[in-house]
Amino acid sequence: MAGSTADLFPKLVTMQQLCSGTGFAVLAAQAQTLLVPGGLVIKMQSPGNEELVSQLLAERLDFLLAHLRSSPRPMMLTSDNEVAAQASLIVTGPALSKGRTDLLFPVQLGAMGNGFIAFFGVRDGIGNELLIELHRKSLMIMREALRLAFGVTPVAEKLNEREIECLQLVGNGMKSEAIGERLQLSVHTVNAYLGSATTKLDAVNRIQAIAKSIRLGIIA
Repeated sequence: MAGSTADLFPKLVTMQQLCSGTGFAVLAAQAQTLLVPGGLVIKMQSPGNEELVSQLLAERLDFLLAHLRSSPRPMMLTSDNEVAAQASLIVTGPALSKGRTDLLFPVQLGAMGNGFIAFFGVRDGIGNELLIELHRKSLMIMREALRLAFGVTPVAEKLNEREIECLQLVGNGMKSEAIGERLQLSVHTVNAYLGSATTKLDAVNRIQAIAKSIRLGIIA
């Protein structure tokens, strides 16, 4: 678990290198209210890519928000709408005005928040296996970025990865037996993780522990 947004930068740089990108940005969706029109807010971005991020939001904001509401599939934006050796998981979006290729991973975390992890100037022909791995990492990055933005209490920060994982799966509707099979743990061990997580969150039961975890941004 990241202690600050600075801890997320090396992970984003590694992902950028995997797709041969020139930069990245973490964009969080802003809910529409009577005072706020809604949109995408820049949570993080690589140095020197401010113009690319501004251009992307200026040209494609409405399309990005519509895609975020309707599809979990990665999206590739190019200057001519043609992607060489395009992977089957990619959706091709409207053309950009400049000659580059951008790859965006929609992240939908329900009540916790939504957004995109974007990589600029990537290579064409990225395979499905790499896309799936990058998308998985994007979910983790966005979850951590939003958790840090919301703020987490010192008690919640003491939760370990297994406790968080078990809470998330219970929140997804799974029972201890199914969680044990999924994580290759005994039911006793799963219940022990859930019990310790409930205690650390100062909750009276699992339901309250899950509710607190969602409110604190620990799980989606």
